[in-house]
Formats: sequence, C-alpha cells, structure tokens
Amino acid sequence: MKTLPIPEEEQLQALAEGLKDVYRLLREYLGDLNKVPNFGQHITVSKLNLINYLRHHPEKVQKHVILAADITKLHDIPALFFDNGKWIVCWTDHGTPVGITYFDDLPEAAANYLMAYW
Repeated sequence: MKTLPIPEEEQLQALAEGLKDVYRLLREYLGDLNKVPNFGQHITVSKLNLINYLRHHPEKVQKHVILAADITKLHDIPALFFDNGKWIVCWTDHGTPVGITYFDDLPEAAANYLMAYW
C-alpha cells in the first residue's frame, strides 16, 4: 500500500475519470475497503478544486455526459446531460430525474456529478 495522505493531484485525476477510478485509488492507499470504516474521508479535495482541474482538462468531461433521452434507462445513480440550453445533474429514480440542479457551465456541472458520492 502507498503512504497516506493521498496527493490532491491523484485524487483529482481519479475523480475526473469516475467512480471506478476513485475506488481503485482508495484501494491503492487503504487496501481492502471493506475493512476501512469511512474510507471516503480520504477524498479531501473540494468541488472547487475539481472544477478548476476540469477547466484545465476539458477532454475528461465529455465522457460523463449522457443523452437526455437515455435518462429513462437509469435507476438510482447520478446523471449528467444537456437539455434546453442547460447542463443538468440529477439523481435517477426508475428513469425519472429527481433532485435536479441546473448549470450554465459544463465543468461545474461535471464536478457536481463526479462528486455525487463524496
């Protein structure tokens, strides 16, 4: 295992890739996550840190965007899509968007989407 704390740059890189990468990173530093209470406390970067990171790495954002029509296929996960001139981040309940938040800015929307679990 690597030595804690997890460097901010590594946290930002993993968050920008998505949840699987965040869990991979946490396992590198903590080992078996089933044996670590509150492992999420080791993700210490702020949403503002991630927004700034995504502004400098816009190529990492687009892969998280879905088509608005695809929302009907999702359940109990966050979603990021563009509709009626706004970026939308929401949770999904059997294909229905709930807890909708609107954004004018894609990096800000993406950071909210990517940090939905943190």
